[in-house]
Amino acid sequence: MTQTSQAKKITYFAVFTALTVVLQFVGGYMRIGPVNLNFTLIPLVLCGMLLGIVYATALGFIIGAVFLIQGITGFEPFTGYLFSESPVLLTLTCVLKTTVAGAVGALVYRALQNGNKYLATFVSAAVVPVVNTAIFVFGMVLIKESLVSYLTSAGLDVSGYGILYIILVIVVTWNFFIEFGLNLLLAPAVYRVIKVADKGIG
Repeated sequence: MTQTSQAKKITYFAVFTALTVVLQFVGGYMRIGPVNLNFTLIPLVLCGMLLGIVYATALGFIIGAVFLIQGITGFEPFTGYLFSESPVLLTLTCVLKTTVAGAVGALVYRALQNGNKYLATFVSAAVVPVVNTAIFVFGMVLIKESLVSYLTSAGLDVSGYGILYIILVIVVTWNFFIEFGLNLLLAPAVYRVIKVADKGIG
């Protein structure tokens, strides 16, 4: 890789990082149920396609860290409450879900792009929110007592429901479908960006 190409990748990464931070704070004001919408998965997908697994993993880590900081500082009450109850497990959940999602999305795109780059774009865009949500669900199962306590304090009656129902239906459902739909809806536009940016990065 030439120094010029590396410099371009770093520039793209800086832009993606700045964009994700802005989107995280915008998403903090858009909520369905107890969890904020996550618009940062779109630039995370783009980062994996354009820059590869190393940059996507790094951006995923940054996204998770910013989510965690938002919770600790009180900007995101859901994360903040769970952190106060289960700091270690909540920290791991926040950081791992976007870090792993970014890495997997980049790997999927790399594996499929030589066959059909358009298909690779759609599959990568779909995989990232699925992996992100799967790790979130697993993390919530591990801290289920804290989750139930938060929902109860927020005025939701979750008594009599199993923990998976609470997580999948009450906490996750609409957020996941909106994130998943946005990624797929924007996949064609992402594909065009990829074609142009590929030439620029060289």
